[in-house]
Amino acid sequence: MTGYGESAEIAADLDLEEATEPVPTWYRGVALTILVLSILTAISALLAGLAAHDTLLQRTEEIVDVAIAEDDQLTVELLRTKHDLQTALSQEVSEEELERITSIETETTQFADEADAEGASALTSAAHHLLFSLAATIAAVAIAVTGLAPIVHQRWLWAVGVLVGVVAAGFLTYGVIGLVA
Repeated sequence: MTGYGESAEIAADLDLEEATEPVPTWYRGVALTILVLSILTAISALLAGLAAHDTLLQRTEEIVDVAIAEDDQLTVELLRTKHDLQTALSQEVSEEELERITSIETETTQFADEADAEGASALTSAAHHLLFSLAATIAAVAIAVTGLAPIVHQRWLWAVGVLVGVVAAGFLTYGVIGLVA
C-alpha cells in the first residue's frame, strides 16, 4: 500500500471523534435565538403583507371616491348649464333641479373629504408596510449572522446576530405601536 488507506482511516477516526464531541452549551442559545428570530421574521412578514393589502384597499377606495366626485361635478355643471339655458330662454326653472344641484354639491364635498382621508390613511399604511418589511429583512440578516456563529466557532457573531435581531424587534415594535395609536 502507498499509505493512502492508512490516511483515510485516520481521517475517518478524526471525523468520528469530532462528531461525538459534546456540543458547546452556547450552541443551544444560538438555536433558541434563531427560533425567536424566525418567529419575529414571520410576524413581521405577515404584518407587512397586511399593511400592503390595507394600502391597496385604501388607494382603491380613494380612486373610486375621486371618480364619483368628478362624475358628480360633471352632473352639477350640466344641470347648471341647463339652468342657465332655461333662464336665458325665459323658461321656468325647476326647483327640484336646483335642490338636486345643492344635494350633489354636498355629496361631492363629502366624497372629496373621504378621498383625502383615505389618501392620508393609505400613506400611513404604506409607512407601516415599510417598517414591517424592514423588520423582516433585518431579522433574516440576524438569522444568517447568528447561524454562522457555530459554524466558525465565534461567539461574538452570535452577539452580533442578537444585536441585529434587537434592531429588527425595534422596527416591529415601532410599527405595531403605530398601528395601535
